[in-house]
Amino acid sequence: MKKLLLLSLTTIFAMSCGSRIQKEDPSEKVKYDMNNQNLITANKYLVKEDAERTENYIKRRSWTMEDGDGGLKYLIFDHGKGDSIVANPSITMDYRVELLDGTVCYDSEKDGKKELIVGNSEMETGLVKMFKKFCHGDSAAIILPPHYAKGLVGDLNQIPPHSVIVYYVRIN
Repeated sequence: MKKLLLLSLTTIFAMSCGSRIQKEDPSEKVKYDMNNQNLITANKYLVKEDAERTENYIKRRSWTMEDGDGGLKYLIFDHGKGDSIVANPSITMDYRVELLDGTVCYDSEKDGKKELIVGNSEMETGLVKMFKKFCHGDSAAIILPPHYAKGLVGDLNQIPPHSVIVYYVRIN
């Protein structure tokens, strides 16, 4: 008798829970797809705008830069004679970080040299990718689009949201 009562109550409970499950509203999926498509379109526009501003910056300086992945650009001014950074990832660097309008955000003359191990520090992913191409002693300019730099929010200090940044580095 107790088993029959327990089975009945379990069945009633399961059926009542099932009636509360909401069916997916097809209009919600359409809204999600439209919002997602709008975000993709906006992102493509921003990436294109960043690329145009970067190309104008490069033209104003008459530079011939190498392309890295995903909009990264670099120009090695002086080649060093040291080990590759891949072989010896511990570096000290002099640097200057600027916006495309020339605003200096950070500078090792004021803020001090950076000492770090490439790949094991809190550095922009674009720098990690680019440093793998360099040797100790190299001097270079590196242009990082926002998605390889400080992203949509900036660094909440000197670098504004969604900024292309330029690193001038000398790797010791």
